[in-house]
Amino acid sequence: MPRDSPRDSPRPLPDPRSFDPVSFPGQTEGEAWPPAHFDFTAPWILGGKLAFERDASGEMCVVRRFEHLRLVVPFEAAHRMLELAPGGRDFRLLRLVPAALRFVEVVTPGDPVPLLLRDAEAVMPADHHLYAATTSLMEALARQTGEEGRALSDAIRRVQPGRDMFERALVHCVTVDGLSMEWIAPVARRLQRLTNAHARVLAAVASQPGYASMERIVGQTRRSLAADRRWASDLLTHALVGIEPILARPRLAAELLQRQAEAVLRRGGALGDIQELVAEQDRLRDRLHDLSTFWQRLVAAWLSVHPETTDRREIEALTRNTIRRLGLRSLYLSP
Repeated sequence: MPRDSPRDSPRPLPDPRSFDPVSFPGQTEGEAWPPAHFDFTAPWILGGKLAFERDASGEMCVVRRFEHLRLVVPFEAAHRMLELAPGGRDFRLLRLVPAALRFVEVVTPGDPVPLLLRDAEAVMPADHHLYAATTSLMEALARQTGEEGRALSDAIRRVQPGRDMFERALVHCVTVDGLSMEWIAPVARRLQRLTNAHARVLAAVASQPGYASMERIVGQTRRSLAADRRWASDLLTHALVGIEPILARPRLAAELLQRQAEAVLRRGGALGDIQELVAEQDRLRDRLHDLSTFWQRLVAAWLSVHPETTDRREIEALTRNTIRRLGLRSLYLSP
């Protein structure tokens, strides 16, 4: 068979930490952004009754509490309600909140900015990731591992979620169900390895930035420029028109990687070669981590854009950052 040509072979990815640095709109020279905390300065924000959450549709909203009542305001209108002029530091902090709500339930003034937004390494799987990974294995356990797998599956359902749930389920199988330790322990060890590997995948999925929100902001920015006669035929407007059809590429790649990781758990006879399964989960996790690292800061920077007031040169810079990342073909291929 003929060998693949160099053009068809995927190129190795550059170092995501040094590739094409991204600056946030309004970021000054030497300023570290995002900051360590949501340290707003406006006194009406610091009154103690304001928080930022997600509404029923999943979008960010502002919540101001009046006893048992809440005032919910869409994110796009939040700066007007809070009387924050576009471009100021409090405004720029406000535009970081939607990205932060990817990782926390509520943001209140003074809270720390999530480490992932500050270019820190991805966090380890939390207990809920481990429990979700274990739940995903239930079907495979019942279908593929025979009596010992079914017994372990039933035992796991009875124990409280946690990092030691496999050990507690194993004890239950031996002390309550009367199964042999030599018989059930090898299955428990293999499944625990696979569960931990899939939990790492779920943690990587949870660390993905808000691609859909970025797509919406880019569309709003393009429409704002097109509506202005000064920029309607400008190269920047044409560039934004050109990237819109392919801007979903990182989001679709992340969704595909997640589906592939879930399919591995349901593959017929999959639990036979646990070492290969764990390696495959780790490959998928690494690619998800690559996606997050390349796009996390850029997505957060796009969410900081106010289409009508952000400096055109800053939008140009973010557009160049986006085009360069969309051109990394290897980043979007299955491992």
